Amino acid sequence: MTTKRKKRTNIPAFALWGMIGFGIGGAIGGAIWVTFDAPHLGFAILGAIGGASLGVALQGWKKAWVLALACAIGFDIGFLIGFFIPLAVWEPIHGQGFLVGAIGGALGGASIGVALKDWKSAGILSLASAIGFGIVVWITWDKLRGLTPQILWGSITLAIWGAIGGTCLGSILGYLETRKSNIEIRTN
Repeated sequence: MTTKRKKRTNIPAFALWGMIGFGIGGAIGGAIWVTFDAPHLGFAILGAIGGASLGVALQGWKKAWVLALACAIGFDIGFLIGFFIPLAVWEPIHGQGFLVGAIGGALGGASIGVALKDWKSAGILSLASAIGFGIVVWITWDKLRGLTPQILWGSITLAIWGAIGGTCLGSILGYLETRKSNIEIRTN
């Protein structure tokens, strides 16, 4: 006789998993970015560890691997576009940090919904992630530059981005899972 485990539907737990996963991923990714001058690797690690932690929060190792891969690709592409397109096209502007974070967060958040094959959730997660990452990148954009040594700047900056953005993303994923669970209960 097998018992089916109950899906986790605790919003604060999802927020905590998102904060821890993306925070640790950001710290490691930031150190790798600065050490090897490889921002693409740093953003991919931020996404992979954060995505895996949200997959674990969903209580599925298969989902952890799928979300790790999806978030590695989504956050890597999103932040690279967020950094290089606006910086190459426009003069530096006051809200540029928000634009960088919003683009990176939007593609990263959408990658979770796509990996879960839930297009409606992809849009909601994209918006939440864009807002969360956009605000934290905007606030820290000029404040943390110039920290020395550089490895400290990379680790602290990306850890803060990941922790706050991951909390937003985890909270919304938890809300969506709770809502989905409540709908399933009502229909049964």
